[in-house]
Parts: sequence; structure tokens; C-alpha cells
Amino acid sequence: MLQFFKKLFSRKKLDDKPIIEKKYFEKYKNMLDQSDVLQLIEDYRTGDIIFEPIRNKLTDAVQEDLYIRIDKSNYLSPKEKIEAIIGLMMILDGSFPEAPIVSRLGNVLGKEFMKTVEEKKDEFKTDIAVKKLIRFIKWKYAGKKRRARSGG
Repeated sequence: MLQFFKKLFSRKKLDDKPIIEKKYFEKYKNMLDQSDVLQLIEDYRTGDIIFEPIRNKLTDAVQEDLYIRIDKSNYLSPKEKIEAIIGLMMILDGSFPEAPIVSRLGNVLGKEFMKTVEEKKDEFKTDIAVKKLIRFIKWKYAGKKRRARSGG
């Protein structure tokens, strides 16, 4: 299991600094049942990218502040803190956590933060839908063009 965590946090940012959330994750991971931690990690690893990742658009200071707010929260239990840490990792990397985790993040980071993330998610989904529609129209048009040239 230790190797698994090392692999998870071995990735580096472009500037080769370690990932900020590692110290917070390390602080709480031993307070939970290992299977709960593994499930959260699996949710993080397998989450669909549904909006443009924002990790590189936020400064280290801003990211650190978000994790500090989770860490210092009197509202969250240790289990909920690690869920919130993983949930924030998911958001920073472009996926979206389960509804209970979103709710916890909203309580700690503020409804405005989560509203902005929701809007970003909806905007990205709309953008993908438009791109798929354009591709479909081009494909249909190309098919008609081919049939017209072949006399069919």
C-alpha cells in the first residue's frame, strides 16, 4: 500500500515541485480504514475528466489556501477531510467528486467556489456537445458529398 501512495504522489508539476496536497493527505490517511482510502484513491484515479483541469491555472499559494481551509475546518471529521482533499484534487485535475463530497467542499470552501466549479463543468460539457455536433454534421455532409460524387 505504501508503494501505491508513493506512485500516486510521484507525479510532478511542470515546475517539478511536489504536489501540495501530499502533506495533508499524509496527515489524515492513517485515521481511516485502508479500504476507504483505497476507494477514494480509486475514485480519483478513474474519474472522468469533464472540464478543463484548473491545477495549473491556480498559484501554489491559492491551492495551499484551499487545502489549509479543509485542514483547519472544525466542520469536518478526519474522514471527511480526506474525502474533501481527494475531492479538491479531482476538481483541480478536471473531474468532479460525488455529491456528498461536493457538499462538504461547498461548506468549507464556500458556495461561490463550488458554483464556479459547477459552471465550469456545465460550460465544458456544452463545449464538448457543440464539438460533437459539429463533427457529426461534418461527417454527415462528407457522406452526402461522397454519395453525390459516386452517383448514389
